[in-house]
Amino acid sequence: MSENIKKVTRNANMDVLRILSMFLIVFLHSIDHSGVLESVAPGTTMYYYVYFGYCISQVCVNCFVLLSGYFMIESKFRPSKLVHLWIEVVFYSLVIRIVFIVTGMQAFSIGSILSCFVPVITGRYWFITIYFGLYLLSPFLNKAIKAMNKKQFSALVVILFLLSSVLSSLHPKIAGMNSGGGWGLAWFVVLYCFAAWVRLYYKPNNKILRKVILLFTIPIFIVFMLFLSNVMNIGILKTIVLHWYSYESIPAIAMSMLLLLIYANVDVKNAVCTKIITALAPLTLGVYLIHAHANVSPWSWEVINLPKYIGEVFFPFVQIFSVVAIFALCAVIDYIRNLLFKHLKFEKILKLIDSKIIEFIGLN
Repeated sequence: MSENIKKVTRNANMDVLRILSMFLIVFLHSIDHSGVLESVAPGTTMYYYVYFGYCISQVCVNCFVLLSGYFMIESKFRPSKLVHLWIEVVFYSLVIRIVFIVTGMQAFSIGSILSCFVPVITGRYWFITIYFGLYLLSPFLNKAIKAMNKKQFSALVVILFLLSSVLSSLHPKIAGMNSGGGWGLAWFVVLYCFAAWVRLYYKPNNKILRKVILLFTIPIFIVFMLFLSNVMNIGILKTIVLHWYSYESIPAIAMSMLLLLIYANVDVKNAVCTKIITALAPLTLGVYLIHAHANVSPWSWEVINLPKYIGEVFFPFVQIFSVVAIFALCAVIDYIRNLLFKHLKFEKILKLIDSKIIEFIGLN
């Protein structure tokens, strides 16, 4: 099993999933941050197209967390990773805020500047805030997981799935044991355990066809149920179906896990593709931090104005082009930032931070 794990870790397959997940995050924002979801006319062909894409993109955050759990279960705890993350988040928070102030698009205030230095605490980037908590818990989660045998851990995963996903998927009013939904630390811990189980016990067999078919069958089924609820005017059915458009729902976690399993069975061997993938994957966080910035997000979607094209047959092309353009531009910007950061040599300080903190909490 250790040989398989090592092989998967070194392949570019999971980096492809990382890139795809970030692309879907931007795509998701092109629907729910741009005004498209509120503008599309119910019952139209475009309405079902939008909700089909909205369904598929629900896997985006789940996949990022699954990737974290997949790798962190076999990784050493490094506090410097959080320092690196904090610096990058502060960099984009501050620089972008200054640009908007200088250009007159936002009024200057001391509070708005100071808040840029604590973006994780303020929760402006909600994913980063929860990720910080997850990473701090990861060494303790790893010890607990590895203290269990396969049967015990499998039982835990099933129970977590029932309590956090199955119950709430039956009806929106049934919160189950996951009142925070897919936006909280509890759900991230559940996903971490799911991915850890795959990493520890799943054996890739290079068979992906059935998984791919099932992956696309799920959103088609959901859109069909949405269509049925509209045609038959079944309010309760529509309420339940719309609730499936959430990170913690059964369809979302099923599609997310299928993607993880698909890419666990894919081996990218082409040297050129591998080089491109491994170069692009580290830039995905920058894509998120730039396009989802408190100033950039509302401004960019207002400029693009996707709702203007919602009634046109070429809307999907405009949407995809916009998403690709945003992704590419943000990736280029983050590549430049990476070049800048390489000249700031603070690796020795970060290594010292690692050794002292790890020694203090006894995680050697």
